[in-house]
Amino acid sequence: MDFSQKIINWYLKNCRELPWRKTKNPYWILVSEFMLQQTKITHNTIKYYLNFIKEFPTLKKLAQAEEKDVLKKWEGLGYYTRAINLHLFAKKLKDKPIDFFPKRYKDLIKYKGIGAYTSAAIASICFNEVIPAVDGNAYRVFSRYLGIYHDITLSTSKKIFRIFISKMMDYKNPGIFNQAIMDLGSILCTPKNAKCLLCPIKYSCFSFQNGTVYELPVKRKQIKYTKNRFFYYLFIFDNNRKILCINKRLTKDIWKGLYDFPLIESNKKLTIKEINKFFLQRFKIISKTVIYKVKHKLTHQILSIQFLNCIIHNFHENQFLKKFLFIPYDKICEYPFPSPILLFLKHEKMI
Repeated sequence: MDFSQKIINWYLKNCRELPWRKTKNPYWILVSEFMLQQTKITHNTIKYYLNFIKEFPTLKKLAQAEEKDVLKKWEGLGYYTRAINLHLFAKKLKDKPIDFFPKRYKDLIKYKGIGAYTSAAIASICFNEVIPAVDGNAYRVFSRYLGIYHDITLSTSKKIFRIFISKMMDYKNPGIFNQAIMDLGSILCTPKNAKCLLCPIKYSCFSFQNGTVYELPVKRKQIKYTKNRFFYYLFIFDNNRKILCINKRLTKDIWKGLYDFPLIESNKKLTIKEINKFFLQRFKIISKTVIYKVKHKLTHQILSIQFLNCIIHNFHENQFLKKFLFIPYDKICEYPFPSPILLFLKHEKMI
């Protein structure tokens, strides 16, 4: 029995039961692939997927939605650019025939947010194109199985892997083959504590035979730089505490497209006295208390966040506030916020 047949037989008996595997609907599978970019499969991820599909069951429904409503359904999942790109994809296809969907790898990869892996996964699973979908699991499985010591972070190495995998694929069932490799890497051929004795291809595996399982794959260690940022959010109501001041983040920074409060950012920790002296007084806004603190860790960033309870005189005449959005207290749940803002709103019992 050849490599691909062993892998597929194992998969058909041991595959993970996932909702997007019960369909060949390319849009539903695309949603799952977007959600799983930089995110592991968990019960929480599956819950997000099911809720998103329920709200936006078709490309047309997604295209018709407002960005804030799409981000609201994505709220808490992180990496919000994924949701923005998925929404953009739907809007680009809204004028196409109702059953139109890019079917080939070369067509899918043209769209923003759809990279090599996602394009190959959709093309193979939904449209039976014979093309390897190579993610971290695939690099690990094939580097160990074939004894490939090329650095997987290099583009030249990635080409070598794709050539080898293309020759080993099942040409009749490329989608099942790609999913089988993914599950093998997730269930058995794991980075640590690999379950080699349960592997269907162990007797022909280079690393199993030579005791080099944990030497592969070879991956250059990247130097991680952590940036510390200090956020001071101005928690501002109108005089009757009925209208809340919020802001949509539009710059190419974290949380683009989400909403937060008027923000003062500093490169160092500030006291209330310093904040009032250097920032707030010029805008005729005074803060007397810090009502909530949270530290939020992102990739290569640590955010030290404080929420300041602010007092404003002549609320409607304040020039600083004219660039912000004012929403009724009871409408706050309609807007998507980053996790630290959600924690604060829960602390204040506003959601």
